[in-house]
Amino acid sequence: MGLRTYKASGTILSLLGNRLNVRIRASGLDNLEDRPTLFVVNHFTRFETLVVPYVLFKHTKRQVRTLADAGLFHGYLGRYLRACGVMSTRDPARNRAIVRELMTRAYDWVIYPEGGLVKSKKTMENGRLKLDLPHRTGSPHTGAAVLALRAEICKRAYRAACARGDADRREYYESRFDLDEAEQLAALSTVIVPTTITYSRLRSDRRALLRLASLLGRELSPRAQEELRVEGSLLFGGSEIGVHFGRPIEIDAYLRGPVNAARRVHGFLTGRAIDDLLLKGTARRLTDAFMRAIYSNVEVNFDHLFCYALTRLDRDEIDGQTLRRALFVAADSLCQTPGVRIHPSLQEGLVGLLAGDDFEPLQSAVALARNEGLLTLRDDVYVIDREVLGRCLDFHNMRLDRMTGVIANELEPVKAATRAVRRAFALSDEQLARRVAQATWKRDQRRFETDYTAAIGDDSLSERSHGEPYLLESPDPEVGILLIHGYLSCPEETRPLADALNARGYTVYGVRLAGHGTAPSQLADVRWQQWMHSIQRAHAALESRCRHIVVGGISLGGVLALHTAAQNKPHISGVFTINAPIKLTDFRLRFVPLLLKWNTLARSLHLTDHAAMRLNDRTESPDINYMTDYLAGLRELRRAMAACRRRLGEITAPALVMQSRDDPVVCPTSARTIIARISSTHKDLVEFPDSRHVIIRGRDSTPMAETISTFIQKITAGESATTHGQTP
Repeated sequence: MGLRTYKASGTILSLLGNRLNVRIRASGLDNLEDRPTLFVVNHFTRFETLVVPYVLFKHTKRQVRTLADAGLFHGYLGRYLRACGVMSTRDPARNRAIVRELMTRAYDWVIYPEGGLVKSKKTMENGRLKLDLPHRTGSPHTGAAVLALRAEICKRAYRAACARGDADRREYYESRFDLDEAEQLAALSTVIVPTTITYSRLRSDRRALLRLASLLGRELSPRAQEELRVEGSLLFGGSEIGVHFGRPIEIDAYLRGPVNAARRVHGFLTGRAIDDLLLKGTARRLTDAFMRAIYSNVEVNFDHLFCYALTRLDRDEIDGQTLRRALFVAADSLCQTPGVRIHPSLQEGLVGLLAGDDFEPLQSAVALARNEGLLTLRDDVYVIDREVLGRCLDFHNMRLDRMTGVIANELEPVKAATRAVRRAFALSDEQLARRVAQATWKRDQRRFETDYTAAIGDDSLSERSHGEPYLLESPDPEVGILLIHGYLSCPEETRPLADALNARGYTVYGVRLAGHGTAPSQLADVRWQQWMHSIQRAHAALESRCRHIVVGGISLGGVLALHTAAQNKPHISGVFTINAPIKLTDFRLRFVPLLLKWNTLARSLHLTDHAAMRLNDRTESPDINYMTDYLAGLRELRRAMAACRRRLGEITAPALVMQSRDDPVVCPTSARTIIARISSTHKDLVEFPDSRHVIIRGRDSTPMAETISTFIQKITAGESATTHGQTP
């Protein structure tokens, strides 16, 4: 087995990943120790034979050996596998080679203890480990555990024989395992590392079957060729392979009891009987431990939750909003559950699920279920076909015909996840709304706490109370106002207006945009889409509390409010803006892209970065605004403005546009541009005789609150008058 072969594997997998859009991600690498190690891995595809050794070599430079099905050892593929140090499962020397190499730590080993591909991912029955394979039904094989135990037992026995000068026993071990002396043995004891491979976004597609088998070897068996074709269609269509290395299991811990028992019966039983005593029961307990660790370390993703809910629901149809809220509650609950591994997509952007069917992971999962005939849509109602769901399928074809069932089966061993799904779908609509409101508000608070804690120590750290998002609730939940602050500012900027609106009976949510309200450095790497995610969380919290949602903001907040109105047409009753910039007065901002390109060039030439920041010395609110501005932040401001301009025509919600006549930051013509381009039938333009940009603080907050309140009363009463050019 050569280094060049490993590098070739890396090159091949990298090319496949780039060309066919599959990503491989590793986690748990800190669990790996410099000790003789047997990696035990769940088995779903043949590609795992290459993937696990490749990941280990890439991240740790370990060259490991592994077993593969005998049917793959033909043609080019067979020769390549042998060059990688892979042994056939039918090789008569395999067990001896594994034990010897673990004893000496010549190589670590990778074994797939399930005894075959578990194509259905069905591994549990009534809470117990039980594999249902075509050739057998029952518990996983104990062979991997036996080999690890035997390696440790034989290592100890050989050392003991050398120490006491037992020539016969020493010769036995030396001839059996090709040993010369005790110094060859690994100093440290063997560990087993349970390794879990989780596939995200598996999608079966008969039309896209790759001719991978013919490329790898025409002499493969028909079954092996078909499996490789099927797996090619599953994996190489935007999927992600997550490899997680769990906590190592000490073999010593499982040997202490049996060794003591063997000593007590020494002289009464034969050597073979003592071996059986040591191995049989111990191997079963060890196997149960590492298999449970493998299955419980599945990285839970959105597909898991959706497919498990779909296949376990006790009803034939479910309202779309109820489905989305229940999935959100289940996912949010899991994110707070210690010990459960969560895919990053459930942490970031999940709130988009509550906005409707535009959430891409939901669209993808629904498309999968519809293609399999399990699901139909009637308006916003999901109808489940019980007959299709209950149909028995062939084990070998399940990955093509019922991927939803395969994905649901994988979640079954993760008890916390299945419990979270069942509990969420047992809640009433009112309970779900309340849970969603609480969860989204807490997510916003946790995000702020995390960001603020990370910024502690920064000389420019904002006052804590200024940066916190706020929620001002009203006894009457009829109307909720989503209020968005401006660029370089924080929620405190909108607080006077929020207090005035709350005093008029409205629930008000003061959003904190990502990167704001903490320290300027946190704004340097933020993208404008993250500002939209901040708004989505707040919108979800309000939507679960209030019947009508009105979204509004000042400056950048107004731009994002317009963008939100374009995105969420059915969920927004109205939108208002205050000095929203369609065009800025500072012509120097046009050169931001050029300066950023210069920065990139300067860094590549190891020159000093002269143009990364600038002083925000023109701010009207130095007590609450950042005094430092980053060019990267200005770039995102420009991008948000451009995205808003493109979508103005999509806005149909009633709109109130307010503008200072002598705004020093925003060109006053911006307001009239907005009014002209939006498609709303009810749109009001109100101009204020003011020369300030931030006109929502101080003397103007009360009349502005009155103007907004009048607008809300009109739209909630169903009035549709169109007015222009009002002056308060």
